[in-house]
Amino acid sequence: MGFEGLIWKLYKAAEAITRILYINLLWVAFSLLGAIVLGVFPATAAMFSVVRKWMLGETDIPIFKTFWQHYKSEFVQTNLLGFAMVLIGAVLYIDLRFFQSSEGMITLVLSYLFLFLLLVFFTIALYIFPVFVHYQFKTLEYIKYALIMAIGRPIQTILMIIGSLLVLTLLRMVPILTLYFGASLLCYVLMWISIKSFPKEEIQE
Repeated sequence: MGFEGLIWKLYKAAEAITRILYINLLWVAFSLLGAIVLGVFPATAAMFSVVRKWMLGETDIPIFKTFWQHYKSEFVQTNLLGFAMVLIGAVLYIDLRFFQSSEGMITLVLSYLFLFLLLVFFTIALYIFPVFVHYQFKTLEYIKYALIMAIGRPIQTILMIIGSLLVLTLLRMVPILTLYFGASLLCYVLMWISIKSFPKEEIQE
């Protein structure tokens, strides 16, 4: 590799890092814009939408404009989907804790059942935003399709779990990175793995 080739690779690496940093700052800012409670889900969807476009080769898109368009156009639907996921997760967790605190063979079996359901829910959560930005469904259908992807693509699902754990471990080891790259780095890993799972003929612009 010549000197010019090395410089070009360093430039592309710096450009990629800058994009990831910028999209993370936008995610933080727009989450705060919605007072976090109403802002985090549309901001997350907007971030995934931008990262998806990068992975499909649209690297020259206006980042802020694209982020804002997705944020405002999907504000209601992403909040409905997000709160539905939170509600489902909360019910499963409360039921699990209830059965774990009870005695008896039936409650023991039920505690393992709800632990399994929570693990399934976790895999759905990994796919939910990649599926949301990749397809056009009715709100609750995204949960169903994310479940289909989680079960139907076991290797990719395992890779997503491993990738998430590696990112979270890195952020735990270097906490300062969470502010600058936390959400966007996790988004990048999940979108990169999941987009490899989607049938090419089903890609929707």
